[in-house]
Amino acid sequence: MRLTLTDEQALIESSVVNFLANEYDFNKREQSLKAGSAQSSMWQQFAHMGWLALPLPEYAGGIGAGALECGLLMRAFGRHLVIEPFASSALRAMPLFAAHGRAEQRDAWLPGLIDGSRRCILAHEESGRPLADTSRATLAVRNGSAWHLGGSKQLVQGAGEADLLLVSASTPEPDGGQRIFLLAPDTPGLRLSPARLMDGSAAADLFFDNIQLTDNDMLGHDVDAKQVLDVFCAQHLVFLAWEASGAMQALQEKTADYVRQRKQFGQPLAQFQVIAHRLAEMAVCCVEALAVCELAALRIDAGVDDPMSLASMARSKVGREARFVAQQAVQLHGAMGITEELPVASYFRKLSSFCQQAGSTTTHSRQFGDGMLQSKGWGTSRTLVASTLTGSRA
Repeated sequence: MRLTLTDEQALIESSVVNFLANEYDFNKREQSLKAGSAQSSMWQQFAHMGWLALPLPEYAGGIGAGALECGLLMRAFGRHLVIEPFASSALRAMPLFAAHGRAEQRDAWLPGLIDGSRRCILAHEESGRPLADTSRATLAVRNGSAWHLGGSKQLVQGAGEADLLLVSASTPEPDGGQRIFLLAPDTPGLRLSPARLMDGSAAADLFFDNIQLTDNDMLGHDVDAKQVLDVFCAQHLVFLAWEASGAMQALQEKTADYVRQRKQFGQPLAQFQVIAHRLAEMAVCCVEALAVCELAALRIDAGVDDPMSLASMARSKVGREARFVAQQAVQLHGAMGITEELPVASYFRKLSSFCQQAGSTTTHSRQFGDGMLQSKGWGTSRTLVASTLTGSRA
């Protein structure tokens, strides 16, 4: 099945592709890496294009686009190796803020987040707790009318440039569940340790030393936020898979161009049968990765009941395909594949980083397989809706 885009979706995709082709080529990306995203004006251009408002609901001042539209944007970002923390901020933290925040919190922060003058980041990942739907080791303990926050977060992308940090924390009984707290970067007791991810993007480890907070510092009301966290973290994994699919496609195309030009024994490498077979396998991987991303986005927009299972499905499939495409691209480029002069090495690092984000590919494969066995979902079509099956197995 080939997905046919609507006019609006095609317009979104073409505008992103054209903008990045003109404004974010490989050389400009290298300049952004050297300058650091804090000094980059690219975020303001993202806001000017309306992309920061794309996933937000209309009541929050956004455009109200679905997962498919956001996925198309992330695929273009992957093709151009965008290092700005768009997925972490605009596609996870901002929608979470809009969905879970109180009205006065949305009024105070969302206008600045949408116009690009402010940034917010969700600090959720922790060492040893890779999956988004597991409990957090960071603890928030109530003491009368105050909260005491302690713990740490690992490799939070974009934390160093954020104006507001959304920190998830577990709360012991009788409160139970998880809460989300709003922290400014200069909050007493908060320490940031800058780091770089494998793909070159900026991140930071966060440490919370008995930070004193109140209910006013909590996003939303004093209720368990685990369910809403799971939803947006699962969607974030799907968007990362879209980004990886774009990087895979670009890498496959660049590799095909290279072996057509590079000659050995008097003829282009592409003329050798073994090379042609590898290129074909890489192309199949790219098609399969895009297909599972499209399926995941369509099911998110349809309101799937178990978003984390869906995210693990996409993460598992795209992770396995990305590993193969990245390895084959480097091998077919030979020694040139590991030099900084060609973008191949940067794509390899991007896809390798994706394969370890929020849990390894093996971990997500195991989680998805276990879920299918327990629910007997392996016997039901992943593409047809339940009403069309009428109780039969597809």
